[in-house]
Amino acid sequence: MPANNDHLAIIWLCLSRPGPGPELTAARALRQALEGHARTLILGPEGSDGVDLRLGRRLDLGPALEACPDELRPAAVICLGAAIPAGLELAPCPCLAWGPATGCDQTLPAPADQAAEAAMAALGRGPRLSWLAHVQVNMPLGDLLGRYEALARSAPVNLEIGLDASALDSCGPAEMARAKAIIAGRRITAHLPFMDLYPAAADPLVAAAAARRLEMAVTTALELGAIQAVGHLGFWPMMHRDVAAFAARHATAMTPIAQALAAGGCRLVLENTMEPDPAPLLACRRALSESSGVEVGFCLDVGHANSFSRTSLPAWWRAMESHLWEMHLHDNDGSDDSHYPPGSGRIDWAFIAEGLRGLSTKPILTLEPHTEAHFWASLRGLERLWGRPEA
Repeated sequence: MPANNDHLAIIWLCLSRPGPGPELTAARALRQALEGHARTLILGPEGSDGVDLRLGRRLDLGPALEACPDELRPAAVICLGAAIPAGLELAPCPCLAWGPATGCDQTLPAPADQAAEAAMAALGRGPRLSWLAHVQVNMPLGDLLGRYEALARSAPVNLEIGLDASALDSCGPAEMARAKAIIAGRRITAHLPFMDLYPAAADPLVAAAAARRLEMAVTTALELGAIQAVGHLGFWPMMHRDVAAFAARHATAMTPIAQALAAGGCRLVLENTMEPDPAPLLACRRALSESSGVEVGFCLDVGHANSFSRTSLPAWWRAMESHLWEMHLHDNDGSDDSHYPPGSGRIDWAFIAEGLRGLSTKPILTLEPHTEAHFWASLRGLERLWGRPEA
């Protein structure tokens, strides 16, 4: 690689064919045109000569994007051949074509100097991902203040902040002030803690511990400015056979939570998790709304419905649509709660799009990627599946 300055942005130049040829010649010309403006890495398939990194026979960018160190993180990826490499949807940056490739964010002009100029302009704009402003993205509070702080600061992301026990116990006034500074001006929702929590437990000591943890989360959610909070029931079908009794205990435990959230201008939604069908959600929502005097809604997690339940997605939809205030969007093949990007599994996204079009009031849509790469792929997946969002 030419001796470019270390502080310059990194651009990946992707070849689709191995060996010397017109693509490698073009990559070297573009590298020369970008010299002094960006650092470049030339990537090609197995058997390529004259490249900085070989990507295997399948030409898959995914492993490179997942594993690349920060100092080699691309600010743009430019495809120089006819074929787009696999894994391009994981890129955290503009994806550009210099040549015949289709499906990239932008096609660069043919002259190398003009292509370099257009590529540098694209770097300044960032990735053109139309769903970014129209969805929430789940991010644990600890990650907001840790490994994903730079991402949260640099991308205009609306966040659903996960409030787990570790974050609630470790975030003092200084950490909360920093979190509020990062999220200022964003639409914020919250995900209440759920791990090992059973607010409807028959054992009063267990229920009391869950209530205390949830009270801490409510205080934090309201301080962060959340307009909606998502809660799990803690329902296990093999243990909670009497749905009516479970719903009554849940209403007793959650009434103070629902009322405190409502007093702070935050709605509560109940999310399907391990429930085999909608009956426990329906019973708990009805009992809690009556007990608290606060209208409570649903969060339909389509990934959970597909992996933890044998009830069809249309049945879940019909049960929840009258109070559908939020949806969690991720994919899987039905065997596990994989949290893949939309379009990567077996969920019927066309059905969901049609259902959303039929709702007079649209729910909040929340992505739940488990890696940054899947965050970018989720945004691109929604556009591929649903087109550009409605204004």
